[in-house]
Amino acid sequence: MKLKYKKMVIIASIVVMALGFVALVFLDNGSPNQNAQTADLNLNENKDINKLIENYFNAKKSVNMDALSELVSDPSRIPKDRYTILASYKDFDCYCIKNEEMDSYRVYVKYNMKLKNIESWVPCLTKYYVKITSEGKYVIYFSALDNSEVEFINLADKNEEIQKLKQEVNKSMSDILEKDATFKQYYQKMQKEIKAAANGESSSASPAASAASNGTAVPSTAPSTAPSSVPSASSSAPAAN
Repeated sequence: MKLKYKKMVIIASIVVMALGFVALVFLDNGSPNQNAQTADLNLNENKDINKLIENYFNAKKSVNMDALSELVSDPSRIPKDRYTILASYKDFDCYCIKNEEMDSYRVYVKYNMKLKNIESWVPCLTKYYVKITSEGKYVIYFSALDNSEVEFINLADKNEEIQKLKQEVNKSMSDILEKDATFKQYYQKMQKEIKAAANGESSSASPAASAASNGTAVPSTAPSTAPSSVPSASSSAPAAN
């Protein structure tokens, strides 16, 4: 009787261990990318990323294509006319979400931008995908994305803290539109040109609108936040794209 009881205990123990192992395997097989949607944001903690972003914006300001080429994965994807409408940048903050599957980050850069002939400093929130090369160099990634990277970017862009950050920037943008009539006029004109260009209604949009339709910073108080099924690795908007 005792022997039979011992066998039953052993069998029960094996079953429990097997179920625990199955549960562990199931949990481990979950995509690490899922964490991006709930991850805490790291603010200005990665000095290499901060330096990369600073250098990139300095190169954009002077339209220095040689310098820009050293900072991105594919220089052919940087049309230099995209940066001619901008004047100055300041007050940079880099919010980062790490891609746990590889050496890369979704980086949200909050800053203020001054457009030519506009007095107000415009609040901006620009997002980039930053990768570390095999040589250990940080670059802004403009090349093709694989499915895992697309998933990571989509989830990171839905992060609740990022949504709050967008709302904050959008509120600041609304305040400027109410106070600065010149900027408001510029903003409304650009929005019309962007809409017309998107609908194929105009072939002679202003340089600002042409650049905006290609991803350059565009004032917007109601930006589209959801990336496409194959999102751009880099996009921007003075409110928050």
